[in-house]
Amino acid sequence: MFNRANVVQSLPAKRLLIWPVLAALLLCFMPEITRAQTEPESYSHPELSWKTIETGHFTITYHEGAERTARIAAKIAEEIYEPTTSLYRNDPGVVNIIIKDTDDYSNGGAYFFENKIEIWAPALEFHLRGQHNWLRNVITHEYTHIVTLTAAMKYSRLIPAIYLQVLSYERVRRPDVLYGFPNVIVSYPIAGISFPFWLAEGVAQYQRPELRYDTWDSHRDMILRSLVLEGNLFDLDALSNYASKTGIEFEFTYNSGFALTHYLAQTYGEKKLDSLCKSLSSVTVLNANSALEEVYGKPADSIYAEWKSFLEQDYRERTKTIRANPVTGEVIEARGYANYNPLFSPDGKKLYYISNLDADYGGQTIVERKLSKDSLSSAEQWKHAETSLTTIGNEIHTTGQCKVCGYYFGNSDGDPVLGGVSSRFSLTNDGQKLFYSKYTGTSFEVQKYNDLFLFDLEKKEETRLSIQKRLETPSLSPDNRTFVAVHQTDGTGNLVEGFFSPDTSQHKLHALTHYQNGEQVLTPIHSADGKKIYFVLGIRNQRRLMQLDRATGKLAPLLDSIDVFNSFLSADDRDPALSPDGKALYFSSDRTGIFNIYRLNLETKEVAQLTNVTGGAFMPSVDASGTLVYATFTAKGYKIASLKKAETIPGDKTKYVRHDPISPFSRMEGTASNAPQAIPPFLINYNDATLKSYPEKEYETTFNGPLLLPIIRFDAYSQSQGSFLKDAWRSAKFGAAFFSDEALGRLSFGGMLAVAPGSGVSGGASGLAGLFELERDAYLTFDYNDASFLPSSMLPKISLEIYHQTRNVENGAKLVAGIDSATANVFYTLTQFDLSLRFRVPVESWFFNSSLFKLTGSFSFYTSKVGSFFWDPLGTTVSATAENYFIGRAVSLSWIFNLRKRTVDQAINPIGFLSLIRFDFESDKLQRDIDIANNGTLVPVYENFTIPRLTADLNFHIPLPGWKHTLTVRSYSALNLVGKDTDFFFYNFISGLLGMRGYEFYAIGADKATFLHLEYRFPLVEKLNFQFLQFYFDKLYFSTYFDIGTAWSTGKIPALRDWRRDVGFELRLEAPSFYVFPTRIFLSATYGLDEFHQKLQDKYFTPDGRDFVTYGGRWLVHFGMLFDFDFILDGVGHGIRRMF
Repeated sequence: MFNRANVVQSLPAKRLLIWPVLAALLLCFMPEITRAQTEPESYSHPELSWKTIETGHFTITYHEGAERTARIAAKIAEEIYEPTTSLYRNDPGVVNIIIKDTDDYSNGGAYFFENKIEIWAPALEFHLRGQHNWLRNVITHEYTHIVTLTAAMKYSRLIPAIYLQVLSYERVRRPDVLYGFPNVIVSYPIAGISFPFWLAEGVAQYQRPELRYDTWDSHRDMILRSLVLEGNLFDLDALSNYASKTGIEFEFTYNSGFALTHYLAQTYGEKKLDSLCKSLSSVTVLNANSALEEVYGKPADSIYAEWKSFLEQDYRERTKTIRANPVTGEVIEARGYANYNPLFSPDGKKLYYISNLDADYGGQTIVERKLSKDSLSSAEQWKHAETSLTTIGNEIHTTGQCKVCGYYFGNSDGDPVLGGVSSRFSLTNDGQKLFYSKYTGTSFEVQKYNDLFLFDLEKKEETRLSIQKRLETPSLSPDNRTFVAVHQTDGTGNLVEGFFSPDTSQHKLHALTHYQNGEQVLTPIHSADGKKIYFVLGIRNQRRLMQLDRATGKLAPLLDSIDVFNSFLSADDRDPALSPDGKALYFSSDRTGIFNIYRLNLETKEVAQLTNVTGGAFMPSVDASGTLVYATFTAKGYKIASLKKAETIPGDKTKYVRHDPISPFSRMEGTASNAPQAIPPFLINYNDATLKSYPEKEYETTFNGPLLLPIIRFDAYSQSQGSFLKDAWRSAKFGAAFFSDEALGRLSFGGMLAVAPGSGVSGGASGLAGLFELERDAYLTFDYNDASFLPSSMLPKISLEIYHQTRNVENGAKLVAGIDSATANVFYTLTQFDLSLRFRVPVESWFFNSSLFKLTGSFSFYTSKVGSFFWDPLGTTVSATAENYFIGRAVSLSWIFNLRKRTVDQAINPIGFLSLIRFDFESDKLQRDIDIANNGTLVPVYENFTIPRLTADLNFHIPLPGWKHTLTVRSYSALNLVGKDTDFFFYNFISGLLGMRGYEFYAIGADKATFLHLEYRFPLVEKLNFQFLQFYFDKLYFSTYFDIGTAWSTGKIPALRDWRRDVGFELRLEAPSFYVFPTRIFLSATYGLDEFHQKLQDKYFTPDGRDFVTYGGRWLVHFGMLFDFDFILDGVGHGIRRMF
C-alpha cells in the first residue's frame, strides 16, 4: 500500500480559478436573453395573467390589459403575411408575437433565430420619425426582419454560428501544478448570418411600399437631405456596421438604409432585393460588397457612388430656391444632438431647454440659461452663465455623479442624471417651478411609467406628483390651478385633467377625450383664457392640430380636417406654442415638404411662415419682444436657434420640390408564379376600428429553439507530443453548445459539451467505458425567472449551473517505496454545482439602479484517479484507484456596482466606475493522507478548512479633459480572513492574465493578496472604417500601464520595498465580424521588474533539482480575441438574436 505522501502528483489549480476562462467562453454562447432581464422592460412578468391567440401563421401572446393591441396584432400579422413572404419567397413558419404594455416604453424586436417578435403597445414618439400607424408599421417591420434574415441564413435557424476556440497556456514553471494559466484565449464565431445594418433595416422599412405603413415622410427626407447637403453621408462600410455609432447615428443608418434600399428597388427592380438576401446566405459570401456585386453585376462602390451622386444632384436642385433665400436664425446651442423644447421664463430673463450636451446616448438634461440685456447670443459667449440642473440639489440631482472623480455617469441604459427628463415641460406663473414628466421606476414596483414631477428652482428640490399614473407632457392652466396631460394605455392616448397640487391626494383625474383605436395625443397646451385646449392628434400617417372647447367638450381641427381614411395623405402639424399675449399660436409644419415654424393668428386664422431652412425647424417658443427660439435640425442633430423679430416669408421663396418616392413597380421582373402578391386595396385603406373576435386560451409554456452552436476547440495545456500535428490532435476538442428558452423568458436552459478524442491514455477503463475517460469540458445551466415567492420588483432570477471538467495526465504520478518507483497516468475530474439567486434592491435611486446582487451556494468535489501500473517488486499490475481529494462547500454574496458612462467607446476605453465586491464563506475538505481501514480498504484522510474570503475589484476609469484619453486606476484585493497559512490550494493569486501580467499566474499568491494597476489609454486611430472580408476594422487604442502588488499569509502586510512591480503596454482593436458579432482583440506585453524566487511545496523539485522557481526579469505576452476586453466580469457577452 502507498501512503499519500509517497504519491507525488501535480494538482489542478484551486477551484475558484478553474472556471473563469471556461465561463468566459461559455458566455460567448449564451444568447442575450440569459442576461436581458436586468432591466424592467425585459422582465417576464410572471405576476400577470397571459393569454394566447392562434391564427394560421402566428401566435399572439399577451397579458390582461393589452387585449385591443393583441387583437389588432393578430389581424395585421395575417394581412401582411402573404405580401411579405411573396416578395422574398420565404415562409419562416409560425411566428410567435409577444405583446407587452407593462411599461411606457416603445419598441419592437425580432428574434429571428427563434421566430419570435416582441412588441410594446405604446406608440413610438420619436423626434427623428414622422407619424405612422404604430402597430401596422412595427409588426410589418419586425416580420420583414424575420422573413429576410431567415432567408439569408447560411446554415439553418438551428445553428447561429460555429465556434473556433484556441487556448494556449503559460509554460509550466512549477512541478506542483498541473498546467499554467492561459496566455492566449480566442473564441471566434463563424457566423450563420452576415447581413449588413443598412440592408437589414432598409428592407424592414421598405416593407411593401404600396402599403404605406412606413413612408418616406418629411422627417426621413430631412435627415437624408441634411446629411447630403452638408457632406456627412456615411460611406458604405460605415452604413453596413453597427459599430461606434451614437444614438442619432443609428437613426442616420436606418434612414440611409431605407433610402438606399428604395433606390435599388426602383433602379434595378424589386425582385433583386430577394436575390440580394439569398446571395448573403452563401457560406462563401462574407460581406455585403460581394453580394451586391454578384446580384447587380457591378462593384459595390460603384453602386454606392451612383446613389450618392443622384442624391447630391437631386437635393441641390430641389432646395435651390430655399438656399437662395435662407431664414435660419443663429444657433445658440451647438453641443449635443438632442436639443429640444426651448421655453422662455415668464419674465423673459431665462431660457430653459433640454439637451444631451456631449452624451453619445440619451443623457437629456434640463439646461437653464440666464439671458443678457441683448437677449440671445451664441453658445460660445454664454457658457459661463449656464447651469445644469442636474449638477445641483439633492440626491436625485446628483444621480450618477462619481464622488471620486467628479464625472457624471448615466446608468446601464443611458438615463441622464436627472432621471430622464426628455418630455416637453412648463413653468409656473412665478417662474420658480418646472413641471414635467419623466420615464421612471417606482420603489417596490417592477413597471416603469411616465409620471409627473415638480422641480423647485430656488430650493433645488424635486417633488413627485404622481405614482404609476402613465402621464406625460403636462401643461398648466393659465391660473395654475389645473393641468392637462396625456394618458396612454393599450396603445391609445387620451387627454386627462387634474388639480395642480403637490398633495397627490388632490389629484382627481378625469378624461377629456375618449379615443380607443390607437390614436396618439401629444403636447397639449391651454389657450390664454383657459377656455380651450390645443393639442396634436396623430392618426395613420397624419398629425394635425386640434382644439377642445372646455365648455362644450367639442373637438375640432384647428386648421383643416384630417382625412383619416386617406393613407396617401402625409401631413404633419405639431409643437403648438402660444405667444405671450395669447393672440397667436406658433407651430411646426411640413406643408412645403420641409418642417418650418409658422404663426397662426387665432383671430383672423391667417398662417404665416417664419423660417426657411434646408433642415427642419421645430418646437417654437416666443418672448414678449418677438424673439423666436426653436430646435433646428442639421446633419449634427437638433440644435437650439434664435431668430429676432421673425417676419412673414413670401411663398415664392419657400418652394421645395417635394417628391413622393413611392411609385408602382410596373416593371417587376418574373412570371406570375414568382411575382410578389398584389396588394389588396383593403390593406391600404384599412379600418382597424372594427375587429373580429379571436378565440383565446390561457398561455401554455412554449419553448423557443433549441439553438445549436458546434465547437472546434484547441486547448493546448498538455505536454508536447513531439510534432505539430500530434500536438494539434491532442489538444483538439469537438462538441457543441445549445440553448433554449421559454417564449416569455421565464425559464431557459443551455449547456456545452466538448470532448478531446486524442486524450486517451492507458491505465484507465477499457473498451466502451474508456470513451467516458476522454477529456471533456461540460456545462449545464437552468435559469428561472418566475420566482413567485419573491417580489417581481426585485427582478429575481434563480440559476443552477453545473461545471464539469476532466483532464488526463500521462505519467502524472510518481510512486516511490524505498528504492522502488513507478509512474502512472492520472485522471482528474472536477465538478461544481452553483445554485444562485440574482436580484436587485427595488428602491428607486441612482445607487440601487446601478447595483446588482447575487447570492450563490456552491458544492464541488475534485477526484483524481491513479491509473493501473506495473509494480515490479510484486511482479503484478496494480489496479486503478480513485479518491476525492477535495470537497468544497461555499456560500457567497456578490455585488456589482456599475456607474460606467454609456459611450461609443465603452468597451475599448470605458469611462466611469465599476466594482465587483464578493464575500465567500467556505467549509472545505482537502485530502492530506490515506489510511487503511480494518477491512483493508483505503480511506482518505481530510483536513478541514473554514475560510471567510473577501474580494474587492474596484475600477476607476477617469476621463482626461479635452480628448479621449483616460486614466484607469484598478484596486484589487482578495483576502482569506484567517489567522494562519492555509494551503497553496486556497491561495489568492494576483499575477498572470487576470492581474499583474509581468509574472506567471502562480508567481504571486498567498492567503492575502492585493495589487494596484495604473493605466493610461488613448486612441491611435479613432476611425479606421474599412471592411476586409467579414471584419470591419473600427478603432485602435494603445495603453501603457504599471502594476504593484504583494501577497502574504500571516503577519502584517509586507513593506512597500518588497512588493512586486511590472510595466507593460497593450493594443486594443475593435473589429466586429459578420456585421453582428463583436470582435475585440487585445495584445499585451509586460515586463516583470522584480526577479525573485518562489519556494515550491514540500517534496516537489524542478527537473534540475531545485526546490524553487524564479519569476520576473522578462517579457510576457498575452493575446485575446473575444466578445469583450474585460472578459472576466459578470455579464460579458453579446447576443445576436434580436434586430430592431
